[in-house]
Amino acid sequence: LLKRIKDIRKGDVQIDTEQNIKQEQMLSEFRMEIMTILLKLVDRDATSIDKLKEISQDLLRFKMTISNEVMRMLMLPQATSGKKAQPTGDCSECDALKDISFKIENLVACADKEEGEDAQEPEADAEAAAPAEDGSSDKAAPGEVCMPPAMYAMDLISVNELIDTEIRDLYNNIVTKTDEEERQKLFKKLDDFKSLRETIDDMITKLMSQTDEEKLKKLVTRSLGRVNTELKTKLSDCQAQCGPGGCESCAADVLYDAIAKMNDYKTFFNNTDDEEAKKEFVRTDMIKYINDNNNEAREILIKKATEGAIDECEQEKSDIYKMTKAPMWMLVNTTIFSGVDELEVMVDAMITQLEELLKQYCGSDEVAPGPVDGDDGPNCEWEEYEQTKEYLIKVDEIIQESLFKAKDDSAQMTALLGFVDIQGLYDKRVKKLFEDELVCPDEVKMIKKEYMSQLNKCMAEFMNGKLKFSEMSRLQRISCTKELRNAMESRMGKLLQAELEKSLNEIEVASEANAIKSG
Repeated sequence: LLKRIKDIRKGDVQIDTEQNIKQEQMLSEFRMEIMTILLKLVDRDATSIDKLKEISQDLLRFKMTISNEVMRMLMLPQATSGKKAQPTGDCSECDALKDISFKIENLVACADKEEGEDAQEPEADAEAAAPAEDGSSDKAAPGEVCMPPAMYAMDLISVNELIDTEIRDLYNNIVTKTDEEERQKLFKKLDDFKSLRETIDDMITKLMSQTDEEKLKKLVTRSLGRVNTELKTKLSDCQAQCGPGGCESCAADVLYDAIAKMNDYKTFFNNTDDEEAKKEFVRTDMIKYINDNNNEAREILIKKATEGAIDECEQEKSDIYKMTKAPMWMLVNTTIFSGVDELEVMVDAMITQLEELLKQYCGSDEVAPGPVDGDDGPNCEWEEYEQTKEYLIKVDEIIQESLFKAKDDSAQMTALLGFVDIQGLYDKRVKKLFEDELVCPDEVKMIKKEYMSQLNKCMAEFMNGKLKFSEMSRLQRISCTKELRNAMESRMGKLLQAELEKSLNEIEVASEANAIKSG
């Protein structure tokens, strides 16, 4: 193993970089596993029964790892199979769209300014508002430099000039292309730019016939707002197609790697009928991938602790590791508790989610902040703990006021109204979690599958017209609600344990950081 790894690193062994073989990486991991087993064999108590059992289990696991790796390589598509490589362009094809999008966004932002904000001189604005040609980040943000409302039409005329140039280039490209699929893509872009030009032309006509500044602003915000949104979406899609080389975000590298891994799983699914092999392959590979990501995230955290700060690139990687960690563990859980059909659906859903994140990081929209560190604010586990505590208080009120000491049948209606209030709390929380782009998926799963399910059961029981509340025993009245309460208490205990473990890990990281400093 050592010789093979050394030959690969020296370049004596030729490798195919286009295929996802990862020979050096996998051989290094096998070497470490073998060394771990060898160290256990030379231990003083290696001959004890318990130790031998442990070593035998390690050997069996290592054998399974080798078998899975052999299966993975067998299922890799051939280089000539036409597998689409990840794009690595410089995104120059998006430059025109980026300039047009910036001009429209700037115009809408300027028109949307509060009345009384003074516009800057047109000459200065025209120069400053244009996107920097060298891609530098010191250009003005949309709305910072503005033309007077009377000059809005001139701004749009300059946009049309950009569109005309792009239409001309597209016609030239269509003439030279022979691949039908490529030609259809170019025709689609051509139609989009033509449609955009018509919209801008109509807008210019309306602006030229108006002189009142406030009406000019309203025309721009109302008519170009939708155009601005569509352009930003198209720009995001365009930049996402360029690959990491065309994306300014460091998170793109992580996301493209994750998408490639999901596509590898789909390829494996198509090349074997063994359902257990499919689940085992995804489970072992995904756990290893998550651990690798955790190690990189840990290195970033240690750097932050030792140096006091990390750069924007490292922060983006740290954020994306946190965003993808929970969904990836859900994928692992699917391989354990669900069938292959659900696993395949989950892989497709992961690809969709990762591509959406890619559009956010590679597009023009501002990326929503990732999950925050414990030092910067609440985390998913702690937020869920606090929210569940609120539900539990409400449940206890229902038990105490309506179920435990119910005097007549009116308590039944009081309990039902309390259940409706709890349902409202659940719905409000789920809505909030989805608005936050589902960075805490476990909480949504718990609310929908556990809490809401049990709550609906209790509501159905209490809405039974034949039910005589006053004739029921206390145990009968409380039993259903008690199950809901037990589910919440159990969950809170697990969340508290997770928070404790996280705190201990942070203490360990801090200790390592201090050791590094003192060393």
